[in-house]
Amino acid sequence: MIAYGSCVMPKIEFDGLPVIEVPESEEITVAVKPEDLQEGDEANPEQHPIAIALRRERGIDDARVSKREVLIRRGEKWFRYGAPKRKS
Repeated sequence: MIAYGSCVMPKIEFDGLPVIEVPESEEITVAVKPEDLQEGDEANPEQHPIAIALRRERGIDDARVSKREVLIRRGEKWFRYGAPKRKS
């Protein structure tokens, strides 16, 4: 008997647009305001406080944030970054 493990493959498309993997060495930093924390919901990738803060940044059209990745839409492409890290 052969057992196969399951592996979650990253999406290559999101909302009908291509997803580009960003190298781990490339990081993005954003300031999260207290109102982002009040308005946001960490369980909802679209309403995550970091996603709210990212959408305020110039050149970012949309954002989604989960425990394991950050997706940022610029124009007609999504860019996938690694999991968010908290800094004080």
